[in-house]
Amino acid sequence: MKNQNLNTDKETFLAQWLEGDISDAELKNLVNDVDFKAYQKLKRGLEVHKQLDAPIDASFAKIQQRITNKNNKKQTNVRPLYRNWTIGIAASIVLLFGLFSIFGNDTVTIETGFGDHKTIALLDGSEVILNSKSKITYNKDDWENNRELTLEGEAYFKVEKGNTFTVKTSNGSVRVLGTEFNVKSTNDFFDVVCYEGKVSVKTLSSEHVLLPTQQVRKINGNSPEASITQLIKPTWIAGESTFKSVPLRYVISELEATYNITCNAEGIDTAIIVTSSFPHNNLNVALKTVFESLDIKYSEKENRNIKLRY
Repeated sequence: MKNQNLNTDKETFLAQWLEGDISDAELKNLVNDVDFKAYQKLKRGLEVHKQLDAPIDASFAKIQQRITNKNNKKQTNVRPLYRNWTIGIAASIVLLFGLFSIFGNDTVTIETGFGDHKTIALLDGSEVILNSKSKITYNKDDWENNRELTLEGEAYFKVEKGNTFTVKTSNGSVRVLGTEFNVKSTNDFFDVVCYEGKVSVKTLSSEHVLLPTQQVRKINGNSPEASITQLIKPTWIAGESTFKSVPLRYVISELEATYNITCNAEGIDTAIIVTSSFPHNNLNVALKTVFESLDIKYSEKENRNIKLRY
């Protein structure tokens, strides 16, 4: 019953606002921010189509009649809530199906597959190069006011100057005004490198400001560690993955994401710290480069299943 009353209130507020009985400011105080933005979108859509003289189809008529009958049972001698069929249909749909079923999803999601890279131009001219098995998500309609995206995996950013640009991950966030930087965030690995400009990195336990060539890394829940890179850009965008002083398991994970393979590392000490690299265009060379220097043997046991052993 409480949810029904809440939906009815939203329906009433929407109708009153579309009729001009309450102002934008008054509506904003009556509903939450998500609903207010959705109402604004609906109003813009109605303004575009208000000149159309389309008939009401049967399903919309039934919806409107259902609302009318429901209201008539509760009260009598009340002036009609809706002054035209367009507002009636809009409010009825909001009541019965919820806002997001009308407005669709404004969230943009871009993903890469195994061994795949993608270059994405964002709405402000910023550029993102997405590494293999990675994903970014952002709201295209709110981009002008809120340049924010969510990253899973690894990406290299070339950010246009402007309002604050924020990259959110499960491990922490990165904020900049205009710069070039690389972010990698997986389950228990978080690495940010600044190549140009200035980058602010925030985790649950610490904050860091990075200048060009500076890097901060957090592994397996340990305290973040700062370091310096000699690179002018991440090597993976040129087709080679490079690792410096990381546990072997992260190198193996990158091999799997790049070549769509599974490495059976049972019996292998994947916690050992290694400095390594491998190319993205030749699996045999990649396996040889990573494992032979560690005296680890490898063989293809099944289709794309690599067995590792000492």
